[in-house]
Amino acid sequence: MRIAIIGAGSWGTALAIHAATLGHDVRLWSREREVVSEIQASRTNARYLPEGKLPENIQGTGDLSSAVRDCDAFMLVIPLQFVRGFLHEFGNQLPQRYCVGTAKGIEAATGKLEHEILHEVLPHFEMSQYAALSGPTLAGEVALGMPTSAVVASENEETSKALQQALSSERMRLYRSSDVRGVEFAGAMKNVIALAAGMVDGMGYGANTKGTLITRGLAELARLGSALGGERKTFAGLSGLGDLTTTCMSPRSRNRSVGEFIGRGDTLEEALRKTGQVAEGVWTARAALDLGRKHGVTVPITEGVCAVLEGKVSAREAVKGLMERQLKEED
Repeated sequence: MRIAIIGAGSWGTALAIHAATLGHDVRLWSREREVVSEIQASRTNARYLPEGKLPENIQGTGDLSSAVRDCDAFMLVIPLQFVRGFLHEFGNQLPQRYCVGTAKGIEAATGKLEHEILHEVLPHFEMSQYAALSGPTLAGEVALGMPTSAVVASENEETSKALQQALSSERMRLYRSSDVRGVEFAGAMKNVIALAAGMVDGMGYGANTKGTLITRGLAELARLGSALGGERKTFAGLSGLGDLTTTCMSPRSRNRSVGEFIGRGDTLEEALRKTGQVAEGVWTARAALDLGRKHGVTVPITEGVCAVLEGKVSAREAVKGLMERQLKEED
């Protein structure tokens, strides 16, 4: 395939390396001139992904029309909060080809997921050619070729099969799904739980605390995701439990790292500066809380994360509040 990857951050660059290793002709687009220059000159992207060398069949470019020209598929690899603005600015240049959405967030202003934003801004785009890609896929590990699995979800099985065949390898095994909403929501919501997991690490709590948080976080994710129309089996799979566990446990996770800095006493601004990249959970937390209230679903971990991010309580006070909630049967 000829594949255009829109966004040369850590995940976009890792996907470019993965696709190029499979033999595809890859064009990697970035707004940042210095990133494009480095890719072209040294086959590296030191700012966003110091791991991994970019194969010669990756062409770095700052010209979007050139990147998507004659492509068989394009991948949107930009933070969710910027997707709407990007589509308004560049949507008229995007072809009617396979589109792979990779954002793991909920739009703060609207509570919408990536496929909903695409359909709203570009109503003439044929959504049967859209697929969401998500799972336990930390960029640095993918770039280094460490084995993992993920899910490609489309309402059209021909689309999910074509992309599964094109992007699967012995290093990344892809499974199909038709639950686009569930896959996108799970990828977004796990970032909120990962912020809480990082706070737990920053405060020096142990494995018992982390295990409790991940388990109750999964229950919270599944409750709200089901209310929004996602399938329960999705949340127990790679894009749910798999991604949640990985993101909560790994020191490579941006969201977990931001939470850890906050748990150590840093402000949100300080934590984001130290991390140096976008942490989707920061914006998704409030959107998820609003969705929970709208649909009558309790999301206590999300509520606690929001309170910490907004400076209403400390991380330690948020944990105390969770432990003092009314006793009940496990759900």
